[in-house]
Amino acid sequence: MLKITKIQESRNDVFLKLEGKITAQWAALLDSECRSLLRQDKTVHLDCSNVDFIDARGVEVLNDLPRTQVTLMSTPGFVTKLLQIGGQP
Repeated sequence: MLKITKIQESRNDVFLKLEGKITAQWAALLDSECRSLLRQDKTVHLDCSNVDFIDARGVEVLNDLPRTQVTLMSTPGFVTKLLQIGGQP
């Protein structure tokens, strides 16, 4: 399960806290939420400190988000590594 909590929102930015697992089941929800905010011309900041698992689809979604408008914060080392290698073992 993935919990997405809006922590703070301003005119230009929104901060979302992610908690749990970013799996295929929840990756579409995360992608939809981020893209909805991007359509509102928001910069999205994702606090990933409480992400404890990410599968290949989750990696794909995070890697497909535009880095100029979406920033990952407090990303655990294993998530960073998976994003770098594209989720492949």
